[in-house]
Order: sequence, then structure tokens, then C-alpha cells
Amino acid sequence: MRADNWLLLEKKVKFGDCDSAGVIHFHNLLRWAHESWEESMEIYGINLKEIFPSMKNDTKKIFPIINCEANFLYPIELGDKLKINILPKKINNHLFEVNISFYKDTIIVAKTKLIHCVLDIVDRKKVDLPESLELWIEASNINSKIESC
Repeated sequence: MRADNWLLLEKKVKFGDCDSAGVIHFHNLLRWAHESWEESMEIYGINLKEIFPSMKNDTKKIFPIINCEANFLYPIELGDKLKINILPKKINNHLFEVNISFYKDTIIVAKTKLIHCVLDIVDRKKVDLPESLELWIEASNINSKIESC
């Protein structure tokens, strides 16, 4: 595991992220949320090739999103520098959620929640979370409790 904080990332809003009104286009928030938890796992030390299936590995699990939510609390505009706070949570052996808050300075401007189900890639039956993902979730929760003390 690297020493970097894997639960707090940064993002700058670019022109291509915005709609004609100059605010973030709604779909980008969910894309950023998904990219953030992937980046967080990578910073933590998980090789993403071990998690996500491809033609080049033998990963046997997939993680479809079964529910997603996005709440826009304040406008997110071109040039805004956002801090992204990630908090994953295990729901049960085959379900987990990733809650992500987006901050501009100290103000929460948006929140998302992604709920993933872990399935066998072939028969699509529910299977247990991979150990590395479970450890990332556990470490993330311990780290967030320590920071809040």
C-alpha cells in the first residue's frame, strides 16, 4: 500500500465537462465517481487488472452497478477545483457501495452513491467480494474513522 491518501482525490473541471450553461454536464459526475473509486483502489495498491476482467487476465468476477444516485447541491463550474472524498461500504458478501462527496473548498457541492453487485463472469451468479477489494473497503472505513477523531 502506498502512503498517499487513497480516499481524497482532486479534480479540476474542464471545458469538455460542462454543458452550454457552463456547469458540469450531469453524466460527468457519475463518470467521475466511478473513476474515483478505481483511482482510489490503485493508489491503495490494488492492481486493477486483478479486479476488472479483460482478455489478458483470468479475472472471474464482474461488478455491475445495480443502483446509482447523484445529488447536485451547488453549481459545479468550469475551472472549479474539487476535492473528492471516497467512502466505500460493504453491504454483504456480494454487494458494496461507494459513497463519494465532491467539495469546492469546504462546501459539499455534490454527492454520489454507486452500488455494485459481484457476479461470476460466466454464469452471472452472485459471488463473494475479492479479498483485495474487501481489504480496501475495510481499510477505508478504518482510515475515515481515524480522521474524524
